[in-house]
Amino acid sequence: MISRHLWSAPIRLLVLAALVGSLGLLTPARGQGVPQRIAAVVNDDVITSQDLIDRLNLAIATGNLPNDPATRQRLAPQVLRGLVDEKLQLQEAKRLGQTPSDAEVDQAVATVAQRNRTTGPELLNYLSQRGLNPATLREQLRAQVAWLKVLGREVRPRIVVTQEQIDLAMKRSAVKDGDRELLISEILLPVYSRGQEASVTDDARGLVATLRGGASFAALARQVSASASAQNGGDLGWVRVSAITPDLRDQIVALPVGQISDPIVSPAGVHIFQVRDQRAVAAAAPQDRAAVEQTIQQEQIERQSARYLRDLRRDAFVDVRL
Repeated sequence: MISRHLWSAPIRLLVLAALVGSLGLLTPARGQGVPQRIAAVVNDDVITSQDLIDRLNLAIATGNLPNDPATRQRLAPQVLRGLVDEKLQLQEAKRLGQTPSDAEVDQAVATVAQRNRTTGPELLNYLSQRGLNPATLREQLRAQVAWLKVLGREVRPRIVVTQEQIDLAMKRSAVKDGDRELLISEILLPVYSRGQEASVTDDARGLVATLRGGASFAALARQVSASASAQNGGDLGWVRVSAITPDLRDQIVALPVGQISDPIVSPAGVHIFQVRDQRAVAAAAPQDRAAVEQTIQQEQIERQSARYLRDLRRDAFVDVRL
């Protein structure tokens, strides 16, 4: 029997949780007689149960996670959310005539391979040898490239940075006595409505347990984080303590180097942080105005990107078949 749901943003995670048991997501690999079933329909596109299993396999393998039922159940809601977002990004790119070419996807694969000191073909062959579907990585990167093309057309040209913004940013960046910088990584799980906060926080606690058990923070961030930093493995770089927003500062500053934070709720969603290092900030020459302008521009692009995707989610019709 097919049950249909309008998967609007406020109920998305509840449906994701239901999917875990109904689609056989505890299956560890391809080719084990798993029937092809529709997990969800995103507007006019389909996500199959095999798509979800393949992405779970990739997340577990690259994240150095235990391949057990508890881990798969813990990851499944966030992985499916990511697949839905990618469908929305690809659909928007197609609507705007910004669909990536195979050559652009090849270049994205080559970039990932280069970070791992190998070549694109060798990376895809390595995944295949480990029983993973190489097309899964290609499709993930295709969505990333598509979204960058969309932002380049629809968002970047509309960004305006004023001289007043630059002056204020330079004033704020001035070194204060005793200031420090922290090398921070982040995973962000979005909360689509206030009623979901408890459920998403529970999901985050499960991810924290997985990370504290030895999982790769960077690999997991690439698979499940909704932050713009996901493509960099959650790396936010060196962040001055005085520049951290007040609602997050105390909890991040109190975090010992190398430790994983408990889930932290903010207006953006539920965060998981890791402070990888810290250092004192020495007085330095004033920042270059052009560099400050570029930083402000990038911050605005990230904010507009999050708002753009949020609007796509809000307007999407997702038919989940259980």
